Amino acid sequence: MHSVVKVRAGVLAVGVGALLLAGCTSGGDEPEPDAAPEETVSVGPSPAIRPVDVPDCAPEGSAAAATGPEDDPTVVVWTGAGSKGVVLAPQDQADYCQWTNEMTRLAGEGYLVASFSWADDSAASLLGAVDALRSVGAQDVALVGASKGGAFSAALADEADAVAVVALGPPATFDGIDASSEASTYDGPLLVIASTDDSQVSVDGSREVARADDPSTFMELSGGAHGVALLDGEHASHVQVAIDGVLAQGFTG
Repeated sequence: MHSVVKVRAGVLAVGVGALLLAGCTSGGDEPEPDAAPEETVSVGPSPAIRPVDVPDCAPEGSAAAATGPEDDPTVVVWTGAGSKGVVLAPQDQADYCQWTNEMTRLAGEGYLVASFSWADDSAASLLGAVDALRSVGAQDVALVGASKGGAFSAALADEADAVAVVALGPPATFDGIDASSEASTYDGPLLVIASTDDSQVSVDGSREVARADDPSTFMELSGGAHGVALLDGEHASHVQVAIDGVLAQGFTG
């Protein structure tokens, strides 16, 4: 039996170390994310990545492109600039619009940030978004995903050569992919965040995505918020600090 508080003790291991890298703006030895220039980098000519109109829900100054088959494209939207890229993977039947606020926040911290829409080939959508972000300047890429997006981020982290992974309420399996830590070869910074009373994905299911031998890779929060809703509720600030810390850990290596 375990007790649940607002933020579990496991995350404090991250908070004391890696999280403070992102929370502090002075006095540290680690480099900060690249400062974002005034304009987002647009995609150049490419047979695989095709410029498209920027969706209305995208942050101001964003760019957009389509990748994958023309009859079932993945639309990738990005903002910010620099060599440190973050791909935000949406929930099932959702897209970049649900990540607008987080895209804006992370771009303001100096990251080149993208989100995307799902095509029928979900794995190709996520990997295509990673490739698109690399094509506009990202040298290293971290993955942050919610629900389905968290599962695919964890499952494909090694293939995407991700430097860090954060998964919000991920199921251990989804559409044939296995996101459990036991099935993963990814060994970089990882944090899984889940709600005790999540009615869509059980907290124990999400726990399978974290590493059983490393309690710092799992944060259990009180309440029932699922996926991106964790960024809107009572724990929003804790979740944002946790994301920032894992990103800082991944990019500073």
